[in-house]
Amino acid sequence: MGGYMRRLILLVLLCLAACTQQGWNDRLASPKEQALAIGAAEDLRAGQMEPLAKQAAPELRQQLPRYMKQVAPLLMPVQGNFRLQTVNSFSLSGGPTTKTFIVQGGSGDHWAIVRVVFQASGDEMRLAGLNVTPFKEDPSEMDSFEVGRRGPLGYLWLAIMLTCVSSCIWATVLIWRRRWLKRRWLWTLGSLFGFVGFGLNWSTGAYAVLLVNVSLLGAQASKAGPYAPWLLNFGIPVVALVVIARWYRHERGSDGGRVQ
Repeated sequence: MGGYMRRLILLVLLCLAACTQQGWNDRLASPKEQALAIGAAEDLRAGQMEPLAKQAAPELRQQLPRYMKQVAPLLMPVQGNFRLQTVNSFSLSGGPTTKTFIVQGGSGDHWAIVRVVFQASGDEMRLAGLNVTPFKEDPSEMDSFEVGRRGPLGYLWLAIMLTCVSSCIWATVLIWRRRWLKRRWLWTLGSLFGFVGFGLNWSTGAYAVLLVNVSLLGAQASKAGPYAPWLLNFGIPVVALVVIARWYRHERGSDGGRVQ
């Protein structure tokens, strides 16, 4: 498959995804909090204990010297700026808010993910946890979308998704351009969705039947963050297929007039 088609498919999948990761991060954490998380990862790599100790909770402050010795060999070869990837926020009713920041940095054969945990303490966020995981390749690319990854099954799956979307759009156009159906709004509403469904994990090849599923335009692509796999679903556009079948019969004159 050519490079242009590969980029086109990826663009369609990105459009089907709900929202950008950065937009989600901005909803969960302020720019100041995001900067604190990135700064903590930079200080950890540089071995700067003092700025980390100032913002750390008492129990973490005591463990910092030993922990920094452990992670120094892991972070020393990691070059380049750290970038915020994801933010998770959690709070119990009436309890403090805990935010986990996933920060990534590296290049070449040396990469690392740093999990930085902050917990609300009064009007401030106190550093409550640090964790470093090294990688030999860019971890955000490990679950990237590659058209040929799933082989014949992948091409078939993408073709079915495209067929479902095309059927929904075609049926809607037929309803409003041909004007041969009554209650066109109801037919349109049904034609815009696919029902039941089939899901494919693009990274692992695992698939499942989704008995309770409604897909807009009969297909859906989602990726829950940079370290999550692409999930490709399609639903059967039942109403759209009925509209297309009845239009075909109508065009051949078998209905003999206006279709109800």
